[in-house]
Amino acid sequence: MTASRSKAFWGLALITGLMTAPVAFAQTSSGPTPLWPQGPATSPTVAPPAGTAPAGTDTAAPGPTPLGAYTPPPPRASSFEVKTLAAVTPDGGGLLDAGQGGLGQALWADSPRGLLDRALASLPQSSPSPAVRTLLGRVLMSSGTAPQAGKDARNFLGLRLERLALLGDGKHADAMAALPTALDDAGGAEAWARLSLLTGDGAACDQMADLQKRFNDGEIQMLGVVCQVRGGSTDNIMFSLDIMREQGVKDDGFSRLAEVAAGGQKGALKGFTAVSAEAVALARAMNRGLPAEVPAAQILALNPAAAAAVADLPDTAAALKLAAGDRAASYGTLPSAALAPLYKAAKVSPNDLKNAVGVADKRQGADQRAILYQALTGETIPSLKGAILAKAVDVSDPALLAGAWGDLLAQELEGLAPGPALKDLAPAATRLLLLQNRRDLAQPWFELARQSAQDAKEGKALQAYLRLVPLAVLGGLLPSDGANWAQWLDAVKADADAPSRLRAASILALLTAAGEKVDPLLLARTAPVVEAPGVIPDAASWLRLDQSIAVPRRGEVAVLALAELADAGPAATAPTVTAHALSALTAVGLKDDARRLALEAVAVLAGP
Repeated sequence: MTASRSKAFWGLALITGLMTAPVAFAQTSSGPTPLWPQGPATSPTVAPPAGTAPAGTDTAAPGPTPLGAYTPPPPRASSFEVKTLAAVTPDGGGLLDAGQGGLGQALWADSPRGLLDRALASLPQSSPSPAVRTLLGRVLMSSGTAPQAGKDARNFLGLRLERLALLGDGKHADAMAALPTALDDAGGAEAWARLSLLTGDGAACDQMADLQKRFNDGEIQMLGVVCQVRGGSTDNIMFSLDIMREQGVKDDGFSRLAEVAAGGQKGALKGFTAVSAEAVALARAMNRGLPAEVPAAQILALNPAAAAAVADLPDTAAALKLAAGDRAASYGTLPSAALAPLYKAAKVSPNDLKNAVGVADKRQGADQRAILYQALTGETIPSLKGAILAKAVDVSDPALLAGAWGDLLAQELEGLAPGPALKDLAPAATRLLLLQNRRDLAQPWFELARQSAQDAKEGKALQAYLRLVPLAVLGGLLPSDGANWAQWLDAVKADADAPSRLRAASILALLTAAGEKVDPLLLARTAPVVEAPGVIPDAASWLRLDQSIAVPRRGEVAVLALAELADAGPAATAPTVTAHALSALTAVGLKDDARRLALEAVAVLAGP
């Protein structure tokens, strides 16, 4: 789907179809499973050693989906190790083989090239969902036999390089660009060169003369100007600008900056308010800050890599840096270590800081997070710190909690010990740490939430615990049979009204699609709910994804499944569509990826 696919809807008319999808279901238990588990999951899956295939990345034809307790990868560890591989075919070269997290040599398995091109083109340039970015990055970097293409098709390695560069992954894009034929494609070469200059490594300048010679491309001509400035050679800049204009490229902000560089002008930059990614790259090469009059809206419209570069420019207004850094971090191009000083530098009134929990509801975006972060890092009393943390989790989207913002919060949480005095923080702490893939830290907080619910027997503590149960199962805190879903449906009052039934049905559908054991009779209890309104993927694409499972074309399945999701990821996609995508990923052995996507989606449905 295109951008219009982000229209949300909450129907589950297709939920009955999920009951025949290629995932496993549990048989009805012979006896009741207690709603209150008697401790953490036992027999956890052992994480693979470095250099071996992560769970769910086997290359053999998939058999039945395993139903044991799920254990996420080790905390903060990469799920794959990258090194340059010798390409079997130049067009199919990559950085990941099956033992490093790649999808296997046959990941494309005779996939129609035109379909793949259209599916990749339909994806947003990047995604706020860490789970989406991780899976897409693995697909793009996987080494395998390239799909056959017609004479007019683009170089497949170059096409994948372009998509990887758009994600803002500079390190791996550089490694991909070094593979044979990667820079034979103008789109891939341009996207990589732009990213290289935005990140500041400048590796593209070593190739720039050759790229300009081979491609009659105005954008590459612009990037050549950036390399001239980086190299301290400004004599030919005006000539390059003339060529750029002849090639039909018009970028007033870039041209103004280039003229400043050519003239050797000193002092603060002035005279432009429109900022492009190329202009940011040029400002970085000049080591100059952006003018204060640049609207924040311009910064928020930049691609994530350009936003990250703005956050690193000298002599730039703190407000612009904050807007840029917050945007970059939300798309994975700025780490938490670089984000923290931007939040700390934001202007916050003493009164707002003193009442951060109350003020947070009246603020949005970066301003809201800056207030909460300053209050959080300045608080020393555990109970007050816990209240700020709980508020920060409650008002933040799951994708943000899974990224750099969530990492900052998790770092503050590490200084607090789970105990009765912080029982009100336990649900938010568990939610945060599961989205951060920190099962080790999440387990004691989950046990605290469970114990508080047992003690209370009803009220807020019970409801908070129940909202955690689906997340705990997906995140590995509960074994597959650790929750009695029939009792859960009763406890959350799934039959009370249509919205409650719909929410519960959506959660069970997503769990089932991600490979969880749910009795089909429980799905039947909650479906059908209402007719699904809104827009779903076109019938041919929906059917093609189902057909791709049988081969299986793992690369094709992954790309088509991601193309079904909204631009903002699974948290913003209708459960009907998300469940369809997850069931396809699970069926071809990408269960771990499906569960991480499901976690983000279920976190929205379950609520804070």
